[in-house]
Amino acid sequence: MAKKSSKSLLSNLYLIGMALVAVGFIVPIFRGNLVKVNGFDLVGDGNSIMKIAALLVFIGAVAGIVLSFVNAGKNQSLLKVIALAASVAGGLYVFFNTSNFGVQLASKYLSVGFYLIVIGWVAAIVGYLQKK
Repeated sequence: MAKKSSKSLLSNLYLIGMALVAVGFIVPIFRGNLVKVNGFDLVGDGNSIMKIAALLVFIGAVAGIVLSFVNAGKNQSLLKVIALAASVAGGLYVFFNTSNFGVQLASKYLSVGFYLIVIGWVAAIVGYLQKK
């Protein structure tokens, strides 16, 4: 019985990872003195590239979730990796260009959303590679 639930978890690891990214975007990602910032707050701040990059994190995660339920034919695997890559690329741009926090001080200001996003990306990558 344990093997079946373990196999089921591994087969859905991409979906679980992308769901964690979406949830991590909604909950606070950074925290400061009396301020908590989630992904949608980041969309409101900064220049247009920062807004697009922040949205890519969420849109890529939602696209990955949708692709887990919809059959896109022979391009399914390619579309899933594109959704994951868009999410990761947007997240890396936001993290390294968040001027309010800076990379040197970021570890002091990271909140639960950041960790959910990173764990989600890792889980989605492992889930994607496991299916190949």
